[in-house]
Amino acid sequence: MKTFLHSVLASSLVLASISVLPTMNPARAAAVTESVSAMQVEQFVLPNGLKVYLNRKTDKPRFYAQVVINAGSKQDPSDATGIAHYLEHMLFKGSDELGTQNFAKEKVLLDKITELYEKHFQSKDEKQRQDILKQINQLTIEASQYAIPGELDSLYSRLGAEGLNAYTSNEETVYLVDMPSNRIEQWAKVESERFKDPVFRLFQSELETVYEEKNISMDDKDDILWEAVAEKLYKKHPYGQQTTLGTVEHLKNPSLKKMYAFYHRYYVPNNMALVITGDIDLAATRKLIEKYFGTWKSAAVAPFQVPSETPIKGREQIDVNYKGEEKVMLAFRTVPYGHPDKDALAMVDMLLDSGDFGLIKLNLVQTQKLRAAGSSPWMNRDYGSEHLYAVPREGQSLEEAEKMLLEQLELLKQGHFDEKQMTGVALDFEMAQKRRLQTNQGRASLMTESFLKGQSLADLMKAPQRMRQLTKQQVMEVARRYFGKDYVVGYRHDQEYSFPKIQKPQLGKMKLSPNQRSAFVTAVEAVKPAPIQPRWVDYSRDFKISSFAPGVLFYTAQNPFNDLFQLSFSYDYGDKHQPGFCQVMDELNFAGAGSLKAPEIARRFFEMGVKASFSCGDYGFSMNLTGLDEKLEEAVKLGEQVLWNAQLDPQHFQAKLENLIADRADQKKDPKVLRQALRNYVRFAERSGYLDRMSEAELKQLSVQRYPFFRDQLRKQNFKLFYLGQLPREQVERVLHQHHQPQQIQVPLLNPRQAPELKLEARHKQPVKIYFLNNPSVQSQIDLIIPGGMVKPEEMLMTSFYNEYMDGGMGAVMFQEVRESRALAYSTWSYFLHGNRLGDQDQMLGYIGTQADKSVEALKLFIELIKNPPQSASHFERAYRALENRYRTEVIDYTTVLGRFQYWSDLGLDKDPRPEEFARLSKVKLEDLFSFVKTKIASQPLTFTLVGDKSKIDMAALQKLAEIEEVQVSQIFKD
Repeated sequence: MKTFLHSVLASSLVLASISVLPTMNPARAAAVTESVSAMQVEQFVLPNGLKVYLNRKTDKPRFYAQVVINAGSKQDPSDATGIAHYLEHMLFKGSDELGTQNFAKEKVLLDKITELYEKHFQSKDEKQRQDILKQINQLTIEASQYAIPGELDSLYSRLGAEGLNAYTSNEETVYLVDMPSNRIEQWAKVESERFKDPVFRLFQSELETVYEEKNISMDDKDDILWEAVAEKLYKKHPYGQQTTLGTVEHLKNPSLKKMYAFYHRYYVPNNMALVITGDIDLAATRKLIEKYFGTWKSAAVAPFQVPSETPIKGREQIDVNYKGEEKVMLAFRTVPYGHPDKDALAMVDMLLDSGDFGLIKLNLVQTQKLRAAGSSPWMNRDYGSEHLYAVPREGQSLEEAEKMLLEQLELLKQGHFDEKQMTGVALDFEMAQKRRLQTNQGRASLMTESFLKGQSLADLMKAPQRMRQLTKQQVMEVARRYFGKDYVVGYRHDQEYSFPKIQKPQLGKMKLSPNQRSAFVTAVEAVKPAPIQPRWVDYSRDFKISSFAPGVLFYTAQNPFNDLFQLSFSYDYGDKHQPGFCQVMDELNFAGAGSLKAPEIARRFFEMGVKASFSCGDYGFSMNLTGLDEKLEEAVKLGEQVLWNAQLDPQHFQAKLENLIADRADQKKDPKVLRQALRNYVRFAERSGYLDRMSEAELKQLSVQRYPFFRDQLRKQNFKLFYLGQLPREQVERVLHQHHQPQQIQVPLLNPRQAPELKLEARHKQPVKIYFLNNPSVQSQIDLIIPGGMVKPEEMLMTSFYNEYMDGGMGAVMFQEVRESRALAYSTWSYFLHGNRLGDQDQMLGYIGTQADKSVEALKLFIELIKNPPQSASHFERAYRALENRYRTEVIDYTTVLGRFQYWSDLGLDKDPRPEEFARLSKVKLEDLFSFVKTKIASQPLTFTLVGDKSKIDMAALQKLAEIEEVQVSQIFKD
């Protein structure tokens, strides 16, 4: 099932059977239990109105928790947009007990800062505003001496947390973390304190970080089109008139008082929920929640006043510019989330584009009539809409692409679909739900959706039943009702985009003390639960390897959750063995077989609920099937027909190549692709994937007539079989032997050339060198590359230590120094990457994305952090505890065990290396870590790539830092 858009968060409808939910009385903490397929959900409401959802899942010794607030950016004040989002950021800064060394002294300064921000908010005199910002900066620096930056994240890291994060959307704000199961009480104590009375310290630097996030959005061509269409579609509602990140003007002119008011208005227990799933004791967890969260004070929450939108009248067009591929987006106003037509509209959307099937996919994408096209609904609480998009081919107009999309809607309204396809849609939803219930994150998102949408789990889970009851006539009527001549269309033209002019603020460095600890954190860590015993991979228990045929191995692992299977035929053969192999073999994804045409193949896979794909790379090719175990044989039979007896369409192939050539032209205008191409050019020289590829002239010489030759070459090659599912291995083997067509597998097959060892080219004699590519944009993209020595498995523990020390979350060195202390970037990272197999080189990689006029300052700091990272006992302990907890609680399950086995085998290892690493962990000292830094990293020449706007960067200052080699676009791409 494809992703559905609900607000900014991508979530999806949930399907399965469930018992009826009794009514909950908020006045008492009464519990009810729902059976969601194999998932038991206990729900109760505390006397203060806090809703709680608990689910027990014991396959891993961890739990996943979400704190959900029923408010998002649509509640932002119209004169202070972005508040919900940067409030989310401030909830990581601590409270009057967490994140501070001396709150009494700190508070005096913070109060002054709050008043100054209010004065700044009210002032219209630019000189006065600048003077106020200088005063704020001085007070912020003074207050920073009392702050403990990143204390929340550092604490959580030492407790073994993973994925500490949050997101803000139109209608919700959600805080999430994954923790070891023995830390449930510590989690409850920390979260209770965190949300009870937060303190907005270090606000000025964090605001600059949020602005860097805004810069990323302003450099995103899809965001630009989406926001323009939404503004036209919703002329009164915040869905269109406000963005979650806020306007540039409002971000630069914040009001702390308005943010505190937002917090007090919406961050109250009767407007919140706790969602916990994982290896927890339900009764004990409930007691902890009552103890730590029952003291929160409730307050009345005024309902959101929904603006009354006037109907769209006719076709309304909006145009935007951005260099690169052109794109059209159509938006039709439909219904809000709880409307009776919701299910029928979901069916309409999937019949248009299920991701693998649908009118748009079959008629426009698979036929290559458009370079790309699709649809997705955006169902929110107040209004809903359906969005269709298309990327035209070279020479096509946006008007032509729009017309093609409208034609698909007309076909739908006329009934060009049948009941079998509708049944396939329902089956697709059911399988997506099964996949969702396999993970803690998926289960939590289901419970969160129930809370936010105001619908019981029972009602959510009955969606497939309701969809099966829909008739073709009902679907046609809904399509006719909502997809008429009243809609908004957005055109994105391949023209220069006018980037906002932004000036770097003059911020002084904070006086931060990350090595300190508050009394609150000391008390939290004084609790010493019994340690969790690690679960290592057992090669004799966790998977099986058998001989399928001479030279062909069969790898299997059991799915303990449901009857979904994954099957892959993996060949060590690809484009570097036969140029053009991948271009031709990719056509199997659009092929017929025997007497069956391509649309019929797609229909059969879709109706049996199987996703089939053929993947190809430089040194590998695979056929991949996923679906229900009961459909395994049928899927294998059809997949084999396509693989070995494909009927390829020459016209489709030529259209695909023409689209590929057009894509290559647009790549040269896309900042994201330019960054990747420059980085690969420096890392691999002529072996970069953007250079070591077929030229336009060579592509034009390709033909589907090469398919029989490529197919016959593939028949001669060794391959591996991978199966994840619940069927007995012997049964799967019988199916494969019966339907796998190449009979040559009865004798040993050929061994093709293996992939060459990975060797990096980024070597020079300068201490620091920058490869610079000029590109107009808001942000500069700075990447670090340091080629290492040959991979040594015995060094993996130390590299893990270094990576955790430097880049292990918000409490690590890179985040603290680049983002928290200096507000130079929203996104920054660095890590030491091991080669994938013996003979490969290791490499050190890093990244900072920063506003263009901050490039020199960011790069100077980057060099210092790589050459001379701060030696901190606090950072070392955080990294040590994080690694210890990871070894104790990481479970390599059936979905990843075969991949991990292959990785270890390629490194020459014959067993799980983690027990030995875990035994050595306690012996690692700070000096050992910095000996590794000195030898492997700091003593090496540094190579940087920088994609940015030369007109906004101080190039003279940049040249003082390093030798600069300017690179042209023509050097990093092969036409």
